[in-house]
Amino acid sequence: MPAPQTTVRPPQLTVAAALAAVEGLVAFAYGVVEIGQVRIFRAVVGVGVSITMIAFAVLLLVAARALLRLRRWARGPVVAIQLILLPVGWSFRGGTTTGVAVAMIAVAAITLVTVLHPRSTRALVAEPEPGDGS
Repeated sequence: MPAPQTTVRPPQLTVAAALAAVEGLVAFAYGVVEIGQVRIFRAVVGVGVSITMIAFAVLLLVAARALLRLRRWARGPVVAIQLILLPVGWSFRGGTTTGVAVAMIAVAAITLVTVLHPRSTRALVAEPEPGDGS
């Protein structure tokens, strides 16, 4: 009986997972900070933003961990989030938020390139070789 084929995680996928985790941690921190900013006259908005950002962070952190574990499903949410972050980052350009725009766009672009890299794709969609009995 042949030994099961193991797939090695390429460095590109490790970079994508790390960047997604960083984005998740930043989103979580923002959600927690927003909780402290809730005021009675905008309680619904403040609580809504907090819950949304924390849920967004959890999704990113879970997907980043799944990428490290070579779970195929994780690529979809990571790609979708990066495609959302690109125009959000673009909206921050100009004035004092230009640095935020550059950081968001750079991280989103690097994450997209690394998660969609052919080596990452091969690792995530590692199909059994024809004739191996699977």
